[in-house]
Amino acid sequence: MFRVIVILFACLFLTGCGRKAPPVPPEAARPRPPSAFRVILHPFFVELTVRVPVEDIRGYDLRRIKAFEISRSARPAGRPGPELHRTFRVPFGKSPAQQPLFTYRDRDLRPGWCYTYRVRAIKGFRSVSAWTPPRGFCWTTPPRPPENLTARRLFPHTVFLSWNPVTLDLHRFPLHGRVLYRVRRRTPAGETTFPPVPEASFYDTSARAGIRTCYSVEPLLSYYGTLVPGPQSPEVCLIP
Repeated sequence: MFRVIVILFACLFLTGCGRKAPPVPPEAARPRPPSAFRVILHPFFVELTVRVPVEDIRGYDLRRIKAFEISRSARPAGRPGPELHRTFRVPFGKSPAQQPLFTYRDRDLRPGWCYTYRVRAIKGFRSVSAWTPPRGFCWTTPPRPPENLTARRLFPHTVFLSWNPVTLDLHRFPLHGRVLYRVRRRTPAGETTFPPVPEASFYDTSARAGIRTCYSVEPLLSYYGTLVPGPQSPEVCLIP
C-alpha cells in the first residue's frame, strides 16, 4: 500500500501525470494566410480565388475554416477622389480536404474606378490569418464582342482568321483605348489560348489537319494598365 501511495504522489507532483496541457490562445493557432491569390476579370464580374490554408502557424492540420474575410478598396481611375473601403465576410464552413479552393465573384463594379482586394481566413474567434498580398485592377465598360469572324484554310496546318475591329463598348459608346484580341482554339483534344494580338486577324500555323477545329475571339480593352475583357465572339468551325 505504501508503495502505491508513493507512486501516485510522484506521478501527480513530480511528473504532472494525468494533467492536461495548458490551453493554446486562439491567436497562437491561427491559420496560415491563404495562398495562390488570383483576381480574374470577366465581362460582367471579377472572380477572386485563393487556396484554402491546410495548416495553422504552428504547422498543425486545420480541420475547418469558418469563413473568409475580403477587404476591398476603390478609388477613381486617373483622377483625384475619395478612396472607399469595405470589408465583409463570406461563410465557408468546410475543411481544406473537402474544398481546397475558395472562390468569390464580385459583380458590384463601377466603370471609371480602380479596385484592390485582400483575403484572409477565419478559423474562429480571435483566430484569423494574416492578409494575402493585395491584387488590383481598373474597370470600365467592356468592349462588344467581335463580329463577322471567319476562318479559312490556307495551307496544311495553317488557318487564317479575320473579324471586324471592335470600336464600341457594350452600351454602344465609342471605346477610348487600345483594343487587343485573344484567340481561343477548341478541338476534341482541348482548348488553346493564344497571346493577345493588336490586329483584327490571326494566322494559326499549328492547326491539325483533318481535325474539327473551332475558334472564337475575345476583345481586351487596355484601361489604366488593365486588360478589360469583353464577351467572346460566336465560334466558327472548320476542318483544316
